[in-house]
Amino acid sequence: DVPGLQEAVRRGLAGRPKGSGQGNWVTTNDYPSRALREEREGVTGYRVTVGPDGKVADCQITSSSGSSDLDEATCANIRRRARFNPATDGEGQPTTGTFSARVRWQMPKE
Repeated sequence: DVPGLQEAVRRGLAGRPKGSGQGNWVTTNDYPSRALREEREGVTGYRVTVGPDGKVADCQITSSSGSSDLDEATCANIRRRARFNPATDGEGQPTTGTFSARVRWQMPKE
């Protein structure tokens, strides 16, 4: 919950997730094997730059989970799967925008 994000989305300054959205961008199947073996969990905050085509142009970690492999897996999967309705400028034309959220890495239940 990034302050001002809802207002930015409403005004067209931030991209909006397409389709089923962020729920499918990172799944338990994406858990790095070493992190699974070591039973590491955490929350990774990220910010993406969304191009006018709705694809992720860049991904940056804004708050670490404390495990570099979980953080790296976050951006790798977001880059691969995330698609957006792009931000729009004052004339309603697609433009570059940003989107921020978090991924909670939690050990899969057996």
